[in-house]
Amino acid sequence: MGTEKAGQWAKSLADAYSRLECLINECAGQDQKSQPEPSTEALLFLELIRIYVEEEEIRVRQKLKRKSSQRISRVMHERMGAFLAERIAGISFQVMDGLLFLQVQEQTVAAIKCIPDLGSYDTPSWNATIARFAKQYEKRYKLAPGKLLFVVCSLAKSLDAQHAKALTGIDVWCGSALTAPVYREALQTYVSKCVEAMDAVPNPRGQVYFLSPGAHPNTFACQLLRGEPAVMPDGWLKPSVNELMQFVQSRCYTDGDFQ
Repeated sequence: MGTEKAGQWAKSLADAYSRLECLINECAGQDQKSQPEPSTEALLFLELIRIYVEEEEIRVRQKLKRKSSQRISRVMHERMGAFLAERIAGISFQVMDGLLFLQVQEQTVAAIKCIPDLGSYDTPSWNATIARFAKQYEKRYKLAPGKLLFVVCSLAKSLDAQHAKALTGIDVWCGSALTAPVYREALQTYVSKCVEAMDAVPNPRGQVYFLSPGAHPNTFACQLLRGEPAVMPDGWLKPSVNELMQFVQSRCYTDGDFQ
């Protein structure tokens, strides 16, 4: 990279980090006016954006052709563990082989699998995807399917218009159109129906969580690095991070384990 280009890149990177910090401060400031704590979902999404900005910095510095999906996955689970550790007492977190293990008194009570997006899978195959992960980790770690939790960070490029119409009657020309704000309620209904129909895990409504309907942290990070306008999502899918934390707390402190 030439001196001039290197200087431009350094400025773009510094600007991206600065804008990211401003978004974090804005998120906290806006939420304090309406509720005591900043939005958990927004803060987590901003942390995910930071991961992709950092990964692009590594990619450029090491002259790699593309971002490392393995490193992104590892760091994502590490940051998720740190994020939850600040908000849930009595549980320790350990990252291993693409999973975030939750431990109480040195006993594994659950494991979280973070999925950046389901863009490689159309909606009808979500169940098969979850089943594949469940079987993989059950075999490797003797982890019962009921102890495996999933967090899908974004639904960008992962929705099927025909399947949505079959389940809910929503008629759009492509799956990505479902993430438009006008379809937010319909999309939530569709996602809920998809989860309810899953048989890959025993309690899908308590094991599969979501975050952003259409915004992707990688796309957002690229917009920051290019100096383009980037607007935070104005809504989050349910169940999301708050419900995940409530589920973990209720199971660990009432049942002592996941069933």
